Amino acid sequence: MSSGETADEDDAHEFAVAFGRGQFTTAVGLLSEDGHEQLVASYPDQFQDGELEPTAALEAYWRGLYNQYGEFVDVGAITVDDADVMVELCFVDGVERATLEFDEDGVADLEFDPAYEVPDYVDHGAFSERNVMVDTEDSELAGVLAVPDSDCPVPGVVLVHGHGIHDPNGTVGATKILRDLAWGLASNGIATLRYEKRLNSADVPDDEYTLDTVVTDDAVAAMSTLADADDIAADSVFVAGHSQGGLCAPRIASRYGDAAGVVVLDGTADPVVDPDNLTWLRYSLDVDGVLDDEQEAEFEAMRETFRRIADCEFEPDETIRGFPGVWHQSHHDYDPVGTASDLAAPTFVLKTDRTDPERQPELAEMVRDHYETWQSADLPPGSRTEYYEGIGHYFQPGPAPVTQTRLFFGGNVADAIIEDITEWVLETQSRATESE
Repeated sequence: MSSGETADEDDAHEFAVAFGRGQFTTAVGLLSEDGHEQLVASYPDQFQDGELEPTAALEAYWRGLYNQYGEFVDVGAITVDDADVMVELCFVDGVERATLEFDEDGVADLEFDPAYEVPDYVDHGAFSERNVMVDTEDSELAGVLAVPDSDCPVPGVVLVHGHGIHDPNGTVGATKILRDLAWGLASNGIATLRYEKRLNSADVPDDEYTLDTVVTDDAVAAMSTLADADDIAADSVFVAGHSQGGLCAPRIASRYGDAAGVVVLDGTADPVVDPDNLTWLRYSLDVDGVLDDEQEAEFEAMRETFRRIADCEFEPDETIRGFPGVWHQSHHDYDPVGTASDLAAPTFVLKTDRTDPERQPELAEMVRDHYETWQSADLPPGSRTEYYEGIGHYFQPGPAPVTQTRLFFGGNVADAIIEDITEWVLETQSRATESE
């Protein structure tokens, strides 16, 4: 770059074009010595799996942007402020801004600061929110109740998190899946209660670390909290769980005893991983499923671990895959499909498929098989199963194949998901009212 105290717009443009076009080796060559270290150091920890090289960090950012916005188009406005440069990266479906820091030897850092954006289907004038506390047997969990403006009691949905430690919004990067769902449904006449996951503010002892303690018990308490709230039709309380929450949703409804319906948002039909069908793992290690020798060794080691779990070859207090044995045993003790089939209330299963069938044929087949397991289940009358091609696990549309880094850049639950859940909840409530 040109020497001096300020960055050069041409140098910023050169780096941005190389990055946007996926020319990662070229872009890394424009980094200064400090830039090599700082690029990796500033990469968000939440999306980092093991050590990263600068080239891999740039590619991970690029894949996340591609997943969120599609193909790169061009570099937009460039603003120079001493040693910092703001650069607009323009894609087919959106713009993301990056900050480049320069030193005398080149690009010293690359950072993004994506922010959550309210989806277009949200109408803040149609509902109001208030903070509530979900009382469990041993603690209180902070929650947010969104209630539509209505002259009569409205149906309500408790929203249950996926795997991990989550705030009431289900925040991952700039993505807030539970807020999208809450506001989208409340904009359409359905109340929602979202709450912090127990693990967000408290530790669970290893000997108590089960699906019930971590997920089910608190969700049951949340359903009671929602049913007791003003303006809520107590006989029209539903549970909707995402991923791990979807896995547990039938059990939550069963334990609550008076659920109006269950919504399974991409929850698996089999809580125990089949060690002979780890297609998902292979493609998580490489988007094309082509592993090098080191990755293949890692894959086989993980297969052996999953085999131990599947065969119950562990002690209750043994830590395996980062969780105590009682956690894995609680998965063995639960059948989500069978539980849903035994309920009096119907279930709506929404399964997603954002694979690339040409690059990931085995993964596409596996995802379809998972859907068909739910589709063939003997679910109660009024149940529904839907398969959403081109929509990913967080219910966002976009290009495939997907990587986790896409969530760093935000995005929202697709309109069609809000519309379909709204339609099913209201129709289910109507049928129940007519049958009384």
